[in-house]
Amino acid sequence: IVYYAGHGFPDEITKDSYLIPVDVSGNDLQFAIKLADLYKQLTEYPSKKITIILDACFSGGGRNQGLLANRGVKIKPKDNLLKGNLVVFTASSGEQSASSYKDKQHGIFTYFFLKKIQETKGDISYQELSDYLKEQVSIKSAILNHKEQNPQTLVSPAIQDIWKTWKIK
Repeated sequence: IVYYAGHGFPDEITKDSYLIPVDVSGNDLQFAIKLADLYKQLTEYPSKKITIILDACFSGGGRNQGLLANRGVKIKPKDNLLKGNLVVFTASSGEQSASSYKDKQHGIFTYFFLKKIQETKGDISYQELSDYLKEQVSIKSAILNHKEQNPQTLVSPAIQDIWKTWKIK
């Protein structure tokens, strides 16, 4: 399981998505983590299941409207082809940003992800978790932040028929 909460960023030219650690600038992606490379490295060796949880957006905007958002720019990131036994839970779709839940001091996505894992002690199928996140996050984002935020669950073709029954536990 890989969990990341923070900024994501699309390269303006290639549209490749990057994770931006706190000591990396969106102006210089040399030390950023290319999402496609992360996926490739995680699936390089055989494994039963790989789960990535991303509370980040890749539109160039962000929770505090940093990075490109202050220039009014939104970029649709390039879709990554997933391989191996990989499932990715993402906080938002396409050009959307991942919003915060200030009262809970988390991202909305992280708050509901952790809440459901705690309530079920991890005994929940990936499909049930995916459905719960899509419903709760989209509703709460509309109420709190007056904007759309629709989490996605991305699945590699190799596990298209089996991922839904996987469990965190």
